[in-house]
Amino acid sequence: MIKNKKDFVVRAILFQSLFCILLFGLLFFLKQSNSELFKAMEIEFSEKLSENITKNEAESVFKAISDKITPPSTDSNKTNNTSIDSTTEKALTDNNPENILENETEFVPFDEPSLNATVEATGGVDIKIASSDEIPENVSLNSYTLTKKMINPVINGKTTSEFGSRIHPISNELTFHAGIDIAADLGTPIYAAFDGKVLIADYDKWNGNYIKIKHENKLMTVYCHCETLNVKNGDNIRAGEVIGYVGSTGSSTGPHLHFELRIDNVSFNPQIALNEALNAV
Repeated sequence: MIKNKKDFVVRAILFQSLFCILLFGLLFFLKQSNSELFKAMEIEFSEKLSENITKNEAESVFKAISDKITPPSTDSNKTNNTSIDSTTEKALTDNNPENILENETEFVPFDEPSLNATVEATGGVDIKIASSDEIPENVSLNSYTLTKKMINPVINGKTTSEFGSRIHPISNELTFHAGIDIAADLGTPIYAAFDGKVLIADYDKWNGNYIKIKHENKLMTVYCHCETLNVKNGDNIRAGEVIGYVGSTGSSTGPHLHFELRIDNVSFNPQIALNEALNAV
């Protein structure tokens, strides 16, 4: 019995091999003879390869193949398969790049819990306002006089965004800009405006590399978006000392210094002091 099976398999293999040889030989002959039949076959084959089939057609083909090679399943198996398919489908859906992107965009920028929430943005700290006439808390439009002249934080810089209300460059909302933006070339030195002590020299995603310096008479200055910092927390600073370099770190549209001046934790227009500032020597 076993010997007969082996003989049958050997004969089948030999027959199939012979058939393939004859078929390839015929095709080779037709091609070499430039037969019209071969050309027609070649065109037909190319057309079939280039045809698109619909999703339903493909599913029908694969289902037919699957039905032929998969043994009939019991009712319990059907239940288990359904459960597995549902789990797989959920996993594929959860990991779909489009779904991931859609979920992520729900958490993109400005954590703004209320109308008056402070927003760290391009150019420093902006405060949302309802109208251009609104003056936010801890902000003053009053003039002031300093007992000492300020050192210009950026020599030959250009003020590109002034203190006051503006349309926010990122959120496109009406906000109050609590400082000024001074544009300058990347790497331009930033000078300390007054003698003082560094309260914070750190980084966050909105201000980038930033510095807060405490001065006498409840005065504080803030420097944001620095390329690099030259100081650290607790350093004692002399007016005119290089504390960092102009950059575009954090949320920024280009190289500039966002500069703030605060008196007793109230933001005043730094341009008033800047108009009379001295250049560092």
